Amino acid sequence: MDISNEEEKEEIQEDPVANFPVSAVADKSCPSIMSSSPPNKPNLTIDKSWSTTAPQKIVLKRFDILKFYNIDILKHNFNCQFFLEFHLPNCAALESGTDIPAPTAKWFIKKIEPQNLSGEGAPWKPLDSISWKDGTGWSITMRIEGTFFLDLKLQDFPFDTQKIMIRMIYIKKNESEGNDRRHLCAEFELDTNYKSKLNMAGFMNPKQSWKPLGELDSDSGNVKLDCQVGAYNASGRLFPELTATLKVKRLQGHVDVVAPAGMIAGLSLMTFFFLHDDTVRLATSLSLMIAAAAYLQVVSAKVPQINYMTKLDKYALSNFVMLSAVTLVNGGIYASDAEPDGVDIVNWVLFGLLAFVW
Repeated sequence: MDISNEEEKEEIQEDPVANFPVSAVADKSCPSIMSSSPPNKPNLTIDKSWSTTAPQKIVLKRFDILKFYNIDILKHNFNCQFFLEFHLPNCAALESGTDIPAPTAKWFIKKIEPQNLSGEGAPWKPLDSISWKDGTGWSITMRIEGTFFLDLKLQDFPFDTQKIMIRMIYIKKNESEGNDRRHLCAEFELDTNYKSKLNMAGFMNPKQSWKPLGELDSDSGNVKLDCQVGAYNASGRLFPELTATLKVKRLQGHVDVVAPAGMIAGLSLMTFFFLHDDTVRLATSLSLMIAAAAYLQVVSAKVPQINYMTKLDKYALSNFVMLSAVTLVNGGIYASDAEPDGVDIVNWVLFGLLAFVW
């Protein structure tokens, strides 16, 4: 998301003052209210008391992942649907028959967007939202579905643990706005009794390959999420940030990839039982080398494209080195013109050494 463009757009088109009619009437209950201008004047006079108004509190009461569709390690993203509930204390709202020249609860909510989007196609969409007034302000719920970037740490692949993160930001920075913009500022806050969880019934396709880690809810069996509030730094500009984190551990460990690679290398040791002057011995070693090279191409399609080696890469490479060593030994023994007894001794010594290394 281009924050600078978004900020410019909303300053031009969504100024909560510029869009209100001249006949607007201020709601005295809102702390960030200005006096309305006379009906016949084209411009509203901005009340400078806004310059001392504290940022609007956006209090998180609930953050639930309802459906978790998939984790794609090749594209470095994941797809899910989640539910948010916010409370905005002491905030104005547009009511029937009344225009209030101040930012409303819905105005603030529209400025909240996911930050770590994957960027493929339409990466996110708001499904629905509901708002209602209570005794201390306004409460709003949102349901969002999207595809989000996954910051993979694959040094231990395929026995790795990953951190799933959804990052929400309020897309108006909270500093250097000037006195007449202070009323647009906001900040996230966690409610003292906020709830946040992964609905295990909605943990769909990933459950075959991944296991959620974290504290379990004893009643529902759902996994609790870790929520944090802070600031997102975009080139020195700070934006309020809300983050929900879940850790998952890979289950199967790609046994279908690991086992065949080791078996090919292990079978190459059988060539030591051929006669040292038998051409089949060297031919078998070369055939296994070709098979291993072809298999590495298949393995590479299952491994994320990264610029460092994973445990699986190191394992596959070590097996290929093993095959290369067996082939070199077989070639050397086949070309040797030493006494048969001496060749046999060397053959079995090298066999024991390579078998131990394997």
